[in-house]
Amino acid sequence: MLKLNIVPGLLKAAFAGLLFAAATASAADYPDRPIRLIVGFPPGGGADFVARQVAQRLGEALKTSVVVDNKAGANGTIAAAEVARAPADGYTLLLGVTASQSISPALSPKLPYDPLRDFTPITQVGYTPLVLVVNPKLPTRTLDDFLKYAKASRTPVPYGSAGTGNITHMAAELFVQSSGVTNFQHIPYKGSSQVITDLIGGRVDAYFDTLPSSLPLIQSGQLHALAVTGPARSDMARDIPAVQEAGVPGFQTTTWFGVLAPPKLDPALANRLYEALKRGMGAPEARQALVTRGVEPVLDTPAQFTAELKEDLQRWRDVARKANIKLE
Repeated sequence: MLKLNIVPGLLKAAFAGLLFAAATASAADYPDRPIRLIVGFPPGGGADFVARQVAQRLGEALKTSVVVDNKAGANGTIAAAEVARAPADGYTLLLGVTASQSISPALSPKLPYDPLRDFTPITQVGYTPLVLVVNPKLPTRTLDDFLKYAKASRTPVPYGSAGTGNITHMAAELFVQSSGVTNFQHIPYKGSSQVITDLIGGRVDAYFDTLPSSLPLIQSGQLHALAVTGPARSDMARDIPAVQEAGVPGFQTTTWFGVLAPPKLDPALANRLYEALKRGMGAPEARQALVTRGVEPVLDTPAQFTAELKEDLQRWRDVARKANIKLE
């Protein structure tokens, strides 16, 4: 009988070569059927708008159809959980947001997914800054005025939020912790419209709202804007300073949107998706579509997005721990 004497190292190298060749072929053939982009919010909202822009531009770049699948509920965590369990073949993607990937995991340790381990980050598409708005009758024209007013007030200054653990609440808690002025009282509501009604009526004094939502009320004089929460001024309102520019160094937070895949996606496929998104979403008409809806385009690399996810998650864990905020 003929015996083959194969060196184990050569066998291992040959096997690795076959795997590499298979992965390369897989990436080269991708995609050969429609891609599903799951978004955890209903049609018509900001996340849905971004998802449909991503679907259109990604589909054009890859020459395939990308179908938006709205799986609304639980601040986007239902959609995130579905993608975390999906096959890592590039045909199921998530339009992830701050709520599902950072804030909910920081507040709810019992979620059925790990925001870092159970996803393959592709790119952050863009972000929407919040804006600190106050009742115009308040004797505060600047952020510094507002902090001095709160510090001198004999009673806590009431601020509204769209619900405990909502980004509008967490941004305010981060602001309180960053500014060092703690004389504030949180008043949670069941939605943004109720907060705005009471803010205009003077029943609460301040609110961290999304900039596109509050901008018409700011322009009409019904609300007064003190600062935006992004890293710099927004193109939507160049006259409103950023919080860190206006007196609270190091403070920034946004509602971001990003594309993620299931865990352990082939790096070649991840790179194929990133390059397609960069090409599609980087086109002038795509960028303009985002800007007109108050979304600042980003398109960072998978490595940069991964680092930002870790930083964002840690930020909200720290805020939640210091403020003793927990959601079961």
